Parts: sequence; structure tokens; C-alpha cells
Amino acid sequence: MRKIGEGDKSEVFVLPDGRILKLFFGHYADLAPVEADLSTRLVRAGVDAPSVDECIEVDGRPGIVFGNLHEGITLSSDVRKRPWRIMTAARSLAGLHAAVHECSSEELPSQRERLVSEIESSDAISPETRDLALRVLADLPDGTTVCHNDIHMLNVIVHESGATLIDWVLATRGNPTGDLAGAILQLRFGEKPKGLVAGFAMDAGRAAFWRLYLRQYLSLRPVSHEELIRWQLPFAAALAGRRAGRMRAQLQEHIAHLQEGKHRHILENAR
Repeated sequence: MRKIGEGDKSEVFVLPDGRILKLFFGHYADLAPVEADLSTRLVRAGVDAPSVDECIEVDGRPGIVFGNLHEGITLSSDVRKRPWRIMTAARSLAGLHAAVHECSSEELPSQRERLVSEIESSDAISPETRDLALRVLADLPDGTTVCHNDIHMLNVIVHESGATLIDWVLATRGNPTGDLAGAILQLRFGEKPKGLVAGFAMDAGRAAFWRLYLRQYLSLRPVSHEELIRWQLPFAAALAGRRAGRMRAQLQEHIAHLQEGKHRHILENAR
């Protein structure tokens, strides 16, 4: 088998028959059955997610063999190599995400319950912010829409047949506007697409990308501006607890802006 990628939790290989193997590192072994189960449920819900052919073990490490996942490169790498395609890439991601939100499922974990757990355990926010985030979340509508909850440029594979969303381990049923808010935070404050040039400074390139993505998504699935603002607080509070360094600091600054800036009156409706 041939290695084609590596992340924090796993390595990715192409098997001799062309199928893709995701092989987890030992300390993330527990994620393998979780992702395999979620992938099966997602496919059953009609989501264009990688389908599980089999679960195997290689040198004591658990792995998932995906049958319909094509070899390719991440969207981040694609934009880095072809920066003039930033608009096309942003629209492609928005289309993929909007298509996910056309699907629903009662079989997936609860978005609300996961957010509550992450907000309550977050060490990146103050007690006052925690209380407000939980109150805002309690006032927001729930749902059964399929949500990815980890949308960013490294979780999209671009291949000859198009593009595919990967890494569904955080997938839930819930409110699509919440998933959209989380995606905006990831794209806005996540790692920069390194090497993005052709007239864009790094921060300007990232800002252009998430704004293009949001504009395209809203053209496909209109969303209330106020509801989108409300969803940003609980998602930012939860995400800050899962991130470190520069991204955590930026999320904390954004949370302060939401609480103290021009959007304060929107959040106060949930107090």
C-alpha cells in the first residue's frame, strides 16, 4: 500500500486495489469504530460521505477501508497550488455543505448535547461566558438535519470526479445554521492556507475565502442574520476549548466582540 496523507489522528493509504485506508494511530484507536459507525449512518441518511467497505487491523492499529473515496488532494493544497481558483473552491465547499443540509437523520448524536458538554468542560472561557453561551444555546431551535461540525479546507478532498467531504467523526443531527456558524469560525480563524498568493496577503486570502463561501451558501440556503450571530457564541465557546494557540486566542477575542460589540443586543434576547 502507498501512503498519501497524514493527520494528527491517522495516516491515509491507497491499497493495491485502489481503495482508501484510514489507519489510526494507537492513542486514537477508539475513534475507528466511532467513525465507521457514523459513516454507515450518514450513507444511510443519503449523505455523500465515504462508505465503509470493511474495518481492518494493520500491525495492531485499527483502520477503515473506504470503497467510494477517491485519491486526491485537500482543498487547502489545491488552492495553494492554484490560487486563482479561490472563488471556485469557496463555491465548491459551500455547495458540498449545503447538500449535506438537505439530509436528515434521527440516528446521529445530538448537536445540542455535544455543544453543552464541550461548553461546560471548556477551559478557554469565563464562567460568565459559559453561562451566557448555554442560555443562548437553550433558546436556539434544534433539528434533525445532518451536520458535519468540522468544516474546513483540510476536510475536503479534491479529485478527478469532483470533491468529497471527509472526517465525519463529529457529525450530528441538529440545526444547519449552527453548523454553518461553526464552519465560518473554522474558516475565519483556523490555520491559514499556506502559500496563498496572487494578490492576496495571507489574512486577506483567508478572509476572501470564508466570505465567498458564506455568500454562496446563503444563495443556496438563506439564513437569518440574527440567528447566525446567535449560533456563533455557543460554537465559538465550544471550539475554543478544543483549540490552542493562535486560534484559541482569536476565538476568545471574537467571543468578547460578540458579547460587548454591536451584536450584544442580539444575544441579550436570550438572557
